[in-house]
Amino acid sequence: MLKDFQALAKHPFLLVALCVLLFLPIIYSAVFIYSMWDPYGQTEDLPIAIVNHDKGAKIQNKNENLGERVIKKLKDNDKFKWEFVDQDEATKGIEKGDYFAAIEFPEDFSENASTILEKNPKKLTINVQKNPGYSYSGQSIGDKSAQAVKDNISLAIREIYLKEIFSSATKMEDNTKELSANLKKMKQAEDQLAQGSGQVDNGLGQLQAALPSPQNAGVAKMAEGSKQVTSGLNGLSSSTEKMTAKIDESLQKSIDLSFEKKNAEMLSDPVSINENDVTKVDNYGQSFAPYVLSLSLYVGAIAFVTIYPVDKRAGHTDRAYKWWTSKMMLILLHGLLQGLFLAIFTIKVIGITIENPVHFVATIILWSLTAMMIVTFLTGAFSSIGKFLAIIVLILQLGSSEGTFPIQLTNKFFQTLHTYSPMTYVIKALRESIFGFNGNIPYSQAMMIIAVIGIVFATLLYLAYLIKLKMPNIRLNTRDLD
Repeated sequence: MLKDFQALAKHPFLLVALCVLLFLPIIYSAVFIYSMWDPYGQTEDLPIAIVNHDKGAKIQNKNENLGERVIKKLKDNDKFKWEFVDQDEATKGIEKGDYFAAIEFPEDFSENASTILEKNPKKLTINVQKNPGYSYSGQSIGDKSAQAVKDNISLAIREIYLKEIFSSATKMEDNTKELSANLKKMKQAEDQLAQGSGQVDNGLGQLQAALPSPQNAGVAKMAEGSKQVTSGLNGLSSSTEKMTAKIDESLQKSIDLSFEKKNAEMLSDPVSINENDVTKVDNYGQSFAPYVLSLSLYVGAIAFVTIYPVDKRAGHTDRAYKWWTSKMMLILLHGLLQGLFLAIFTIKVIGITIENPVHFVATIILWSLTAMMIVTFLTGAFSSIGKFLAIIVLILQLGSSEGTFPIQLTNKFFQTLHTYSPMTYVIKALRESIFGFNGNIPYSQAMMIIAVIGIVFATLLYLAYLIKLKMPNIRLNTRDLD
């Protein structure tokens, strides 16, 4: 049962090679995770060219250069490495890959901004130049620079117009208050006039009564005219009172409204985002770790069968279970150690924050053993062809295990394979153990599926050895480790 270990003792170089292979998943994972540790957190080093051709214009009776205003805001923005250059340098830089985006403000930039409140407003346009062929991922991140510039432009325009509008609103409010006060004074004067006119009416009435009838015809006409004047003055006073009441009512509604500079600034950018995520991801490397770790262990299994002949017997045996047991002890030991070493390295050296370390280590070890079972069966059953099949299985899992993008974004072929890919369940279990949440497949169910896959392929390996011993035509060359 220990013939494979005895064979290794006779082949020290093979033993050393297997010991080195234990660290292959560590090397593989470290290279990938460190290389993509935090690309979105390093955008301040991503150079973006800014070219300003804006000639400026008069906006709201003030000379403004919107391009310069935006550039001033960008100088306080550390999300990208903004470089303010001329057109030639920007174009050459894009072609050479010195810049991942070049953003240009055209000559009529401010002029178009000045038409916003006109009958036929003109759209503001910025020209963006990129070179996705040089670096598509860099260009994709660079797309955010154009959005950042657009946001700053919108903010600058809103500030310009809202400050002027609020200033006008404040002046209008002051003028309205003054109008209300003047109307109240006017009403007092109208009341006094109406009162005086009423006294004149009374005097004319007394005069008309005192004069003889033939002489009071003219006084009667005067009295009638005076009454009309008095009625008109009373009507005017009433109208003034109503107008004043409506103005005061309007002022009362706006009494709690503020039209200060700080209100204009708040209205120009009124929304803040309060994020309340279910899980916390420190960086891109942590989010990518489940995919890389599961992949590295499968690659380690392929490297093992490349170095060690699992399709050959160590010594002479005619019993399949002895052949299988001897191989299985070495396979399980190698799988256990490479998984344990990788788990410790991930926690202690890479320093990824893990919510449930016990589940994490258990998942890594279980998948390491299962990956060994899959690859050793394919190689043990089909020799060199099996190694090729193991690589094909790996390739299919790369696209179907949802390691990078959501599976909904892939084509139907990989969506169909998703359910049957072992790495699908490994990645889900690792994500749940690292980030501490319950996904659509519970951790225990995922672990059960991984374990069943491992047991099935371990059993198939035994059957492969049994068939090779029972069928003489394929027994040749099954013994080369003595």
